[in-house]
Amino acid sequence: MKKFKYFANLSRIYFSYIAGKKNIAYFPAKLWIETSSLCNLECRLCVNKDLASDKKGNMDFGLFKKIIDEAKESVYEANLFHRGEPLLNPEIIKMIDYAANSGIRTRLHTNAVLLDSEISKKLISSGLHRISFSFDGYTKEMYEKNRIGAKFEDVLFKINEFLKIKKSLSSKAPHATIQIIEYDENLSSEELKKEKRKFFSYFKNNPPDRFVARKPHNWGGSLKIAGSKSDADNIKKTKISKCTFPWYAMVILSDGKVVPCPQDFFGKLEIGDIFLKTIKEIFNDKKIISLRKKFSDRDIDDLHPCSNCDRVFRRTFLGIPTDYMGIFFKDSIRKN
Repeated sequence: MKKFKYFANLSRIYFSYIAGKKNIAYFPAKLWIETSSLCNLECRLCVNKDLASDKKGNMDFGLFKKIIDEAKESVYEANLFHRGEPLLNPEIIKMIDYAANSGIRTRLHTNAVLLDSEISKKLISSGLHRISFSFDGYTKEMYEKNRIGAKFEDVLFKINEFLKIKKSLSSKAPHATIQIIEYDENLSSEELKKEKRKFFSYFKNNPPDRFVARKPHNWGGSLKIAGSKSDADNIKKTKISKCTFPWYAMVILSDGKVVPCPQDFFGKLEIGDIFLKTIKEIFNDKKIISLRKKFSDRDIDDLHPCSNCDRVFRRTFLGIPTDYMGIFFKDSIRKN
């Protein structure tokens, strides 16, 4: 999908969202395609460890191909991850290649534990547009407490090695981000700043394109985080921010089930099945129309997990959450 067409579609989406239109005639601008719901870690800031075993698996390439074939004329970007670690899918490189050759920009979000020089080279040459490395902690103690099953020095080396290989190949793509969720209940804000500066120095020879620091969120109320502002119980629920997801995006799980938002981790608001209906049909079906009506009416008390999600009480500007606005526009206009 060409960039000018993408921005024209964004304009349609925005005005449909602001006007609270229930029936819409466009495709989602972005897809989350869950290439794997399996994970090799048990992180305390993630609820994958609570996901039932029959919900865990890799997406079949045939299903992935069907999704891309439906989306290639209308969808601008696809995140090839959701609840699991995408590098656990043995066909992930093939999936990236297929999406890229179909004109869809792709992004991976990985814990980097499975990276090695061979996989790094394949990812860099695959046509992948963006990759973000999830590294939740500036210190060994903080990281290994949050990322249970991973080793600080090992993953630090693997990310550095990826960036080194990318630089040696003189490749601008994929755009590389190191994302850190800042959470350690034992560190003061001043100590956190000090450790943050030290952490950045580890990458002075092979800097990523961007560092992003985030606060933890509560996965639609599924995760309780002691002392965190992301805990829905600690949020002053004064004004609901109308969720943007029912108007612009869609999440397709590894088994083909469809949910409206990545925060619906356990699929409580299933809105369709990609085996039974097309993307366009699901995006304008009665279930998602009902969601749009509820959000437009600010009537979500009986809508779960939305009613317990910390993200529907965020600050907004012109209806858009401010914490993602800058990053969204930078990602949208970036050439690679």
